[in-house]
Amino acid sequence: MLPRILIVDDSSLIRGSVRRLFESVPGWLVCGEAVNGQDAIQTAQVLKPNIIILDLSMPVMNGLEAARVLSEDLPAVPLIMFTSFITHQVEKEAIAAGVRQVIAKDKPITDLVSAVKSLVEPEAA
Repeated sequence: MLPRILIVDDSSLIRGSVRRLFESVPGWLVCGEAVNGQDAIQTAQVLKPNIIILDLSMPVMNGLEAARVLSEDLPAVPLIMFTSFITHQVEKEAIAAGVRQVIAKDKPITDLVSAVKSLVEPEAA
């Protein structure tokens, strides 16, 4: 399964950087972007991605709140939280909300690519 990725982050700089990175991987498609959790839910219902990258801290609706709704509405779609705010408690809450992996923004960006590969191309991980 080749990824159709939805990127959710309130920073246009982060969204653009992640988009460029993912689009440099052959066969990967960024099907859309969203600026907050509420926008993510609406956009995911229309675009039907098969993986969603969520920031934690966003206005209107944060990533944890969005993850709870998305994991219920689209249970087969893996969620990855890509955030600057990682603590043990955040990881625990994210997993409880349906997030499969939590990746720190201060880690090498290749960690995010590897996380996507492990969820959509398990044999390549």
